[in-house]
Amino acid sequence: MKKLLILSTALIALNAGEITNLFEAIKKAPESKIDSVAVKQMKTQKKEIIGSLFPKLNVFANTEHFSSPTSIKPMPPTVSQKIGAEKGGYWFSQNITKVGFLASMPLFVKEIYDNKDKISHLITAKEYQKKLNLLKREALLVTYLSKLNYLFSLKNALIQKENSINTTLKAIEVGVNAGSIPKFKLLRLKDALNQIKIKITDTYSAIDTTKAAIYQLTKIKITQPIKFETYNIKPKNFLALKPLEEVKKANEYALKAAKDKNYPSFMLKAQGYRAFAKAYNNDNHLAQNFASIGIYMNWNIFDKTKDANIENAQIQDIKSNLEIQKTLKDLNAQVMKINSSLKEIKKAINLTENSITLKEELLKDAKTAFEENSMTVDEYLTYEDNLADAKASLANLIATKNTLLANLAFIYGNNLERIFK
Repeated sequence: MKKLLILSTALIALNAGEITNLFEAIKKAPESKIDSVAVKQMKTQKKEIIGSLFPKLNVFANTEHFSSPTSIKPMPPTVSQKIGAEKGGYWFSQNITKVGFLASMPLFVKEIYDNKDKISHLITAKEYQKKLNLLKREALLVTYLSKLNYLFSLKNALIQKENSINTTLKAIEVGVNAGSIPKFKLLRLKDALNQIKIKITDTYSAIDTTKAAIYQLTKIKITQPIKFETYNIKPKNFLALKPLEEVKKANEYALKAAKDKNYPSFMLKAQGYRAFAKAYNNDNHLAQNFASIGIYMNWNIFDKTKDANIENAQIQDIKSNLEIQKTLKDLNAQVMKINSSLKEIKKAINLTENSITLKEELLKDAKTAFEENSMTVDEYLTYEDNLADAKASLANLIATKNTLLANLAFIYGNNLERIFK
């Protein structure tokens, strides 16, 4: 007894490990990595926006030729007089080389801060969407596993039916050979066995198709049914609303950014260079420094496209509200439908389990009656069909229940690894 208990525990642990491995495989699938890259891409966009708040510094170098002597930097009249008195080189030349820098920094550009807040909410929305996509694939996995388990149960029910009829066929053969039972009954049983074998072949084909679907999700080949236990679902706020709510907040900041373009922007700019040239009047070598720094205002006081941008942002905000309302309505309807279906399916499972017990007893009596030639072959096969159909129906009900639970867990954003073990 102790060894049996240890073996049972080991088998349960194996099954738990198998479904856990499948969940882990989904997390490592390319689809999950694509979602992670999308989040990183959005975070990079935020870095770009934040980076625009920091100073920018460029260095430059150029050599220019002019059609007539040109000033290499502004020259005050007093300096011009001094150079003339000393017969020096004026700061003019046709060939000028410059090396310098350009620096700028926004002091007040209101829309940048709104865009930063906008992208923050879009990142959160993308993270929620990443979680939703993962849960959707995990729920799909549970659906496929439930279907696979059903198909294996259907196959087993058909095989049990085949074995049961084979046992009866052997007993009938004795009567046929003795001349006490018509040969028609034997032929009818053989035909029934052929039909069962066709159904078993079709079931194997469906099993292979489902295995392929599981492999597509997980890159893991399944060779046997994966049994798992189900645990309670915790009702929460609908996870599918989270990304929509974050997009709505992002749209609100997009509207603010569009309106903020009506405000002036202020920039701090600085530049400087060192110029090298030959004076046009005496070819003296010149090397002069020049720099400037200032605050610049830019105010777009008339631009009709701004009104269109504001209107478009307002439309996006209205659209976000409507999408949230529609999604909430749809999810409430789905939850009501799933809960109602689960309630009825649980009743059906209990009734079917009781029915299987009764049909097993009825089949025993039918076998005896048939072998004693007091029941027709079609009547006997009806009892075989009824038992096999009941077993298949039970497996299908369990698969449907698990699928509904997976969908409900997905809607509430529950951790499917906690619910299906």
